[in-house]
Amino acid sequence: MSLSTILSTTEFDAEGEYFRATYNSTRDSASLAVVAVVSTALGRDPLNLTPLQSVIDTGSLDELATETFTGHGTVDSISFCYEGFEVTVFGDGSIEADPTENA
Repeated sequence: MSLSTILSTTEFDAEGEYFRATYNSTRDSASLAVVAVVSTALGRDPLNLTPLQSVIDTGSLDELATETFTGHGTVDSISFCYEGFEVTVFGDGSIEADPTENA
């Protein structure tokens, strides 16, 4: 499966100055969705990004963000820095990538 098929559209919120996308958390992993959002935001090939597992335990991220019987992940949100963004993965299957000041 290609990264482009994981996300709905990635949109830039000009007022909040962040990128936002949703993914199907019952089908796709949060870690791949994060890479897809950040690569889209940067306009770079995902293979040219720092491996996500070098900044966060991707197995734990995927496990915590996987949709449960309640329709949400087991946590409300998880935030971490990656490739010049503060990335937040929400339990509802949405991701926000907010450019950091030092990027």
